[in-house]
Amino acid sequence: MNGRYIGVAFLGIDLGTGGVRCLLLDEHGFIIKEVSHSLMQINLSNTPGESEQNALDWTGSLEAAFDELFAVPKHRRISAVAVDSTSGTVLPVNRFGRPLGPALLHNDMRSKEEADACKNIFGGDCSPTFSLPKILWMQKHLTLGDDALFLHATDFLNAWLVGSVDIPTDFTNAMKTGVDLETGEWAENLPSVNLPKVVSPGQVVGEVSNIHRKRWGLSGPCRLVSGATDSNAAFYASGAGLVGEWSTTIGTTLAVKGLSGQRVNDLQGRVYCHRHPDGLWLPGGASNAGGEILKLHFGGQIRALETKGMVSTVRPAIVYPSIRRGERLPISDPSFIPFGLNKSEGELELFLGCLEGLSFVEKMTFDLLEELGCEVGPLVFATGGGASSSLGLQIRANVLQRSLVVPEHPHSAMGSAILAAAGFTSRKVGEVSKEMVKAAITINPVKFSDDSIKERFNLFRELCKQEKIKVNGP
Repeated sequence: MNGRYIGVAFLGIDLGTGGVRCLLLDEHGFIIKEVSHSLMQINLSNTPGESEQNALDWTGSLEAAFDELFAVPKHRRISAVAVDSTSGTVLPVNRFGRPLGPALLHNDMRSKEEADACKNIFGGDCSPTFSLPKILWMQKHLTLGDDALFLHATDFLNAWLVGSVDIPTDFTNAMKTGVDLETGEWAENLPSVNLPKVVSPGQVVGEVSNIHRKRWGLSGPCRLVSGATDSNAAFYASGAGLVGEWSTTIGTTLAVKGLSGQRVNDLQGRVYCHRHPDGLWLPGGASNAGGEILKLHFGGQIRALETKGMVSTVRPAIVYPSIRRGERLPISDPSFIPFGLNKSEGELELFLGCLEGLSFVEKMTFDLLEELGCEVGPLVFATGGGASSSLGLQIRANVLQRSLVVPEHPHSAMGSAILAAAGFTSRKVGEVSKEMVKAAITINPVKFSDDSIKERFNLFRELCKQEKIKVNGP
């Protein structure tokens, strides 16, 4: 409902790798206006493994987005704003908030030595993509003063919005920098690093500066609410807000997040835990399986194959829907080899096998989560490109025997706007999400009289076990 006007409005800002998106919501969750602006340069480095940007390009793109958004007077009545950004993106600034070096992005890999040195801080596992090893690399290789402050990308935009670096970060961004999620404080064994304080997402942490309010003609004060990483913000936008509710995003890969009352400890590392702003735990994980295989092997024929599949009675092939060696979820095996893409099978059988294989991976994941002590309720919130396939949604609902709810706007910027509303109203994020997120469609499962799906799932699960044994040995 673009153009709808309500007196109270909330602004969500999503800073992605390629640009800035602003989403303005009314108090009922209807979109008033959406604006996006691309960054001039995606990567300033030509060195393999390095990924960096100039943080001033972020504020430049945000200014351009604001120019467009606030050109309409009725868009200027904003009560609160929140920001999300990519996890692991970090940069050094001085006490005035000016960058002292480039921002190292979420996928920068140059800090491998520092990552090895940080493993004990993260329970034995630390990637160069984490923020803390990047910070230690910058301390070693850049000319920085002793008072240099390290900010996540979300923090940098927040500092720009309020005109001060004296603002806290949130614990989702701080997770890869060394926060103790149990206490909400920085880990005691953290190296000497100048970092902001830590708060929960959805907390009022300041107000947008008078300079910005006057420049864009904002009416009245506008509160700044602590934000989150983009993946966590996307979860808040899914509509899942209660224990036992899960969101599955199928894009290039398949990723699952859900709400649990207890922290999940998976010794094999298939499932990890974020913290939810409402005090709950947010376990999740990502598979190498996903929609990538459909684009690679079926390309422009996907729509036609879906139409055929709607009325076909052919038996789907048994396919593990991944093009990559190794797997992270629902099994952990770096040598795992995907199976079943046999060219001797018919094209429709293979296509349906890939769709069904995705649902089998999802079911194995939920079975694993239940084994680990998580509650999995009757609703699954479906997001990502996979949610645009009516056939794929119905297959997933049938395999899971759960209803799939597809939200209208499952974007990170939507999640940030929900955080802004939660902070402004002093309410739980899950409650606000339930009220503001609109369902586009709900797919209910069909109960079959035969056991064909169950038989294929059991065969699929056994093949996963056999492939693991075949590769690694008994």
